[in-house]
Amino acid sequence: MKKCVVFCAVFFCVAGFVFADRSTYDETKAQIAFPLPQAPVIDGVIEPEVWMWAGGSYTTGANSYWAIQFDDNIDKLHEFKAGLEDDYTRGAHIDNGGPGPYYAEDFAAEIYVGYDDENLYVAVRVTDDILYDDTAAAGSENGSTWTDDSVEIFVDGDNSNYDVRDTEGSKPEGWSTGGQYVITINNAYRQAEAGNPGFGPDAAWYAQTLINDAGTGYEAEFRISLSILGDPQPGDIIGFDVCINDDDDGGDSVENQYVWSGNTHVEATYGNLLLGQRTYTAPEAPAPTVDGVIGDGEYGDAPKVDVTTYTGVYDILSGDDGWAPGDHDFSFQVVHDADAIYVGVSVIDDILSNDSAEAGSEDGSTWEDDSVEIFFDADDSNDPGRGVLEYEGQFVLSANGAWRDAEANNPTFGEEADWYAASSETDTGYQIEFKIPKATLGTGQSEMGFSVSVNDDDGMDRQAQLCWCGRPHTEATYGNIVLSSGGTAVAEWSLY
Repeated sequence: MKKCVVFCAVFFCVAGFVFADRSTYDETKAQIAFPLPQAPVIDGVIEPEVWMWAGGSYTTGANSYWAIQFDDNIDKLHEFKAGLEDDYTRGAHIDNGGPGPYYAEDFAAEIYVGYDDENLYVAVRVTDDILYDDTAAAGSENGSTWTDDSVEIFVDGDNSNYDVRDTEGSKPEGWSTGGQYVITINNAYRQAEAGNPGFGPDAAWYAQTLINDAGTGYEAEFRISLSILGDPQPGDIIGFDVCINDDDDGGDSVENQYVWSGNTHVEATYGNLLLGQRTYTAPEAPAPTVDGVIGDGEYGDAPKVDVTTYTGVYDILSGDDGWAPGDHDFSFQVVHDADAIYVGVSVIDDILSNDSAEAGSEDGSTWEDDSVEIFFDADDSNDPGRGVLEYEGQFVLSANGAWRDAEANNPTFGEEADWYAASSETDTGYQIEFKIPKATLGTGQSEMGFSVSVNDDDGMDRQAQLCWCGRPHTEATYGNIVLSSGGTAVAEWSLY
């Protein structure tokens, strides 16, 4: 079973009463770093056999679900949803006089993050059809790396969220738990804004890049010692951001910068990075009535998990990640009895749209409608894909009652069949309840992989897919579910 250790460290600093809290999510964005089975070789080559286990889930022939990308369709969705326009799709464009990308080949970045007992590992694959490295000399230290094509990693290791732009370590704790780490396409590096902790294969941090053979971009790999980040532990949340500098005409300026979350050098704007999978402990309880209506107390003492736009994980390949709170937030509870597992999901959705899969139909395009998907890795095999058991996989119901189970190898659907689900509309969205018999999952295990995701369709293409943990159909990224006995529940704080 995947392990998730809860660890909470709280620090205090005098600048504006800023508290460091590694157990609380900031209202920015979130992603998860997963433990790597082996340390990557830091040489600028993203090797699938290592990075496929990282957050971002790299597999051969597939794109990362954590990325900054150019996408005209998402622009149209932003125009369709008034008030949700942003500078750049799936990330943000910092205007330095450049117009931003004209086309997909001009700029894109895929992000992968993992860790082991000693280090945080970051890989970034950059698409860039015009490459310049004419400012900072190859292999040099602390030059003007920001004026060349380069990758910058920002870490707020104690999650103190210092809210002032700081490039000189002026806050009381200085650079003691992070800062900025930079590598250019010619392997010039910058560490001044991290307090110069030491660069090299055996030093506090190291990074290398390699331009691809076609000259259409490059790959960058970083290793950053956890010791210079304040020794965060599995279960901790730290501040994290990635910035790409894009120099398209040489000279002493950079035309464009792209960031995943927030503003460079401003910790309070960085995204949330959780180290390790999430875990849910489901109590044993009387079976709820599976009618799509979640009644008060129907799930007993089962902890209620709230998944919001800043605590959930987005699959970038299925839409944008820059939506306002309340657009498609959801909560869920899980209980079990001797026969089945019951999942109740309540979705806040400002526009209900079910125009693809017909009400009551089977195996239609439910992902293009407002719908809820639950996932089981029933044998806890942590496969990098869907898994191989007969009926483990994905169970889906849309807000209008269309169901999909093709990705669970088509078990029978019905109240007394291999699985069942029901839906209802609410004043703020919709609710869905699932019943998955333990016999359907077939392993009898009390611990297994599990996740929940919500698709949001506002009348065009799917605009977003928000997940509790990891990527759909990728077992190694799912969270954990523990089926406890005797009605035992866990405190809500420990679920993250």
